[in-house]
Amino acid sequence: MIPALEERAAHFAEVALANVTREYPNAPAHLLAGPDELVPPRTLHPVFYGAYDWHSSVHMHWLLLRLLRRGEGVSGVGGLGGAVGAGGADGAVGVGSTDGASGAGSAGGALVGGGALAEGADGGAAVGGSADGGATVGGTTDGGTAVGGAAIGGPAVAWDGAEGWRGAVVRAMDAHLTPDALAVETAYLRAHPSFERPYGWAWLLALTSESTALAESGAFGESSALTESGALTESGALGNGGTSGGESGAHRKSGALGGGGESSALTGSSVTRGESSAPFSVRRSAQQWRAALAPAADAVADLLLAWLPKATYPVRHGTHANSAFALGLVLDSAQRAGQQRLVAPVAEKIRAWYAPDHGAATRWEPSGQDFLSPLLCEADAVRRVLPQDEFAAWLGVFLPELAEADGASFLPPPRVSDAADPQIGHLLGLCLSRAAALRGIAGALPDGDPRTATLTAAAEANLAAALPATTSGDFTTDHWLATFATLALGETVAD
Repeated sequence: MIPALEERAAHFAEVALANVTREYPNAPAHLLAGPDELVPPRTLHPVFYGAYDWHSSVHMHWLLLRLLRRGEGVSGVGGLGGAVGAGGADGAVGVGSTDGASGAGSAGGALVGGGALAEGADGGAAVGGSADGGATVGGTTDGGTAVGGAAIGGPAVAWDGAEGWRGAVVRAMDAHLTPDALAVETAYLRAHPSFERPYGWAWLLALTSESTALAESGAFGESSALTESGALTESGALGNGGTSGGESGAHRKSGALGGGGESSALTGSSVTRGESSAPFSVRRSAQQWRAALAPAADAVADLLLAWLPKATYPVRHGTHANSAFALGLVLDSAQRAGQQRLVAPVAEKIRAWYAPDHGAATRWEPSGQDFLSPLLCEADAVRRVLPQDEFAAWLGVFLPELAEADGASFLPPPRVSDAADPQIGHLLGLCLSRAAALRGIAGALPDGDPRTATLTAAAEANLAAALPATTSGDFTTDHWLATFATLALGETVAD
């Protein structure tokens, strides 16, 4: 694992686990056809209901699988030594800290820290018991009610030592990436052929690709099976058996990350409360995830192939609809996701759309809510489809100012006036996506190309500007930014 990512792996896993299992707040992109479709997000999307929106949930699942694959031998300390409780219908999750200290929630109490978790009254603030039995109330939007009226409940899943966060990830993915749940997601995609086009489609292929890589990884042999030791209990960790837990420690029997209790919010795991589970294999689970994801990947490939001939012009702005970013992800993912049929038509479309471009200028960027750089996304897509020398020549025609620029002046980090604003905060992601694209472009140039130094310096400047905000505790950015930080730190979807 890249050292900078290794330092953050447990924290990134903590944030991603909390997000993919939290149903609210939620921004559904579902077009209502009638009042009967006014249903909870989890009804339409039993897998990708969390992390605020569908595409963020998909790429946070990708992040969890990538961290799992890269995490062989990485310690679980540094953020996931406490306990996790997953709520019932509200899907809220609280994550304990390693030292048992209680912590305030973010985004209206959606996250509650602390060594123990407890459920508040219906519609009330979630309460987390601290290590010494005290109670801490998570932050709320109006001083008393958590977002969506969500209270945190459910048995806790505790884990230990070096295998801890990896075990939690496997249990969560076993609960989510099931054939039945993904069949619902697949049917939804086919019934709504423009839903999440093309950004969410690309991330679904990336997730499928990562499941394949994990299933085939040599890092996880049967001898390195993970074990769980008596993690699920009805006392202590939930606060109702502690010295000062009292009634505030009451909890629903709603299941947790893979728990098998009554009315379990997340199912699919054989873990039972108060008992040790049998060892489980990361590779075996990953093989099951890959098989479950395959029909959804088939659906995305069919939709892409139907859309590409109709897509006369690319979308060039710096948000989700950007054509170059999505098609670049598709090229990185298609073969390993079992969709080799996408490679040639996607590469042809990239050449047709972008090869004639010339005379771009960095003064056009950024727009006020970009999280992608249209210029860099385009160059990063083209470098995937042209031979090295042809790409180097094309880049000179496309972005001629790069030949005279230096790292300090080339695409400097934007000023982010309000990171908590959902649109202005996109600019933090812009810094991170720039860093990833700049590295990709630099790596595609011939050895000794003088532009490499400029691109690398600009990547470092943009990374440094945004990395501290990656896990800020603010849900506005926490629900998506860690994925882009992982790419900015040097990982690529194709790795």
